[in-house]
Amino acid sequence: MEIEKIVEGVLKGDTRSIAKAITFVENNPSDADRVVNAIFDKTGNAKVVGITGPPGAGKSTLTDKITKNLAERGFKVGVIAIDPSSPFSGGAVLGDRIRMNSLSTIKGVYVRSMATRGMLGGLNRACLDAIDILDAANFDFVIVETVGVGQDEVDIIKVSDINLVVLVPGLGDEIQALKAGIMEIADIFVVNKSDRDGVDKLLTVLSHFNSMTDKNIPVFQTVATEGKGIDKLVDFILPLLSKGDLKEKRKKRLFERLKYRIMKIIQEKTVEVIMEKSGNIIDRELIKVAERESTPYKLAQTLMELLCK
Repeated sequence: MEIEKIVEGVLKGDTRSIAKAITFVENNPSDADRVVNAIFDKTGNAKVVGITGPPGAGKSTLTDKITKNLAERGFKVGVIAIDPSSPFSGGAVLGDRIRMNSLSTIKGVYVRSMATRGMLGGLNRACLDAIDILDAANFDFVIVETVGVGQDEVDIIKVSDINLVVLVPGLGDEIQALKAGIMEIADIFVVNKSDRDGVDKLLTVLSHFNSMTDKNIPVFQTVATEGKGIDKLVDFILPLLSKGDLKEKRKKRLFERLKYRIMKIIQEKTVEVIMEKSGNIIDRELIKVAERESTPYKLAQTLMELLCK
């Protein structure tokens, strides 16, 4: 695979090159820098929109409708849909590209499913690299739809400019939502499936959350399957992303994002080096740990000393 040709294609916005580049960084973490280093100075222009929320909230349908709406307005939109991993192949299980199949026929839209591959936080390791690739390919927006998340899986805030937290009535005790860490990262609450019973209760909870936290997070109601509320939501998002305070917000988050990303790279490379240098040490020492002749911390220390050597 000639990386130079792939990079050249990415910078021209060639769809096949984009697909190859994302596949490469996803499958070859040790060599992902060959792509990212070549395009990084062309990034920083795309607006990144995070869409997150609990399983069953209708995130994929909402992502589909927002993407179509933006495309109809003349924007190029890249979608990264994070799915759970297959325990056998490591690939995406649910396949958001199947659920959002109609997007593939729209000019200026690119959709990519990525597996979590064991990463917590609702995202996947190569997601940041994929955002860079789409950014360098001159997409105006990159929408990142996370896997269904719980209270503490809030890594999306590390990569996005604006976060939509999608909630639906009737998923359980809405009062629990007030405790959820995921609520804290919202720039916009989207109450999807708002034609369901219980919507008033959920709206009351969100109002209570805003008053308790002294926030004024806007709340939008949608029925994504019918396209209801999408125009109004996008009409609100576009000027919000154009305001000067967003630029300031992005600037403030920049070092936090870079630190997060660098730590992820270091973690991954560290594990790679340890696995490469350890040979059969891990298997041998694991037996001792299992027989209580050693401890997990002692084995970890042994491996770190091996790394330092």
